[in-house]
Amino acid sequence: MVDYSTSFMEENKIRSYICTTLDEKEIRYAQDALYVLSGKWRMPVLLALHNGLRRYREIAQSIPGITFSMLSKELQIMELNNLVQRNEDPDFPKQVEYTLTPYCESLYPIVESLVNWGRAHRKAISTTSIHEV
Repeated sequence: MVDYSTSFMEENKIRSYICTTLDEKEIRYAQDALYVLSGKWRMPVLLALHNGLRRYREIAQSIPGITFSMLSKELQIMELNNLVQRNEDPDFPKQVEYTLTPYCESLYPIVESLVNWGRAHRKAISTTSIHEV
């Protein structure tokens, strides 16, 4: 028979220690930031838009491996989260362009830091990690 009271008490000690050593708000803030950038395609879409690509097909062609349906889904999510603005030209029925919002532009220094860190550590990451190349 397993003594649940002991493991529960130990778990609470660990949880209590983590809560006293790490600020819960800081953890939440970091999780919020990671949520905005999470997913396989969000960063490449953000980088494509930051590099000046605005039309749907241009964005899709600049990101190897992304499907049109996945790009559409990512753009919708990014629009709902106020990261991307969708602009339709009323003169042309099918001409739609996407731009980064000022809110998203404020995120770009973090993205740029991640890109630079990845560039500097690419060799170590690719030899020690299991991930898609």
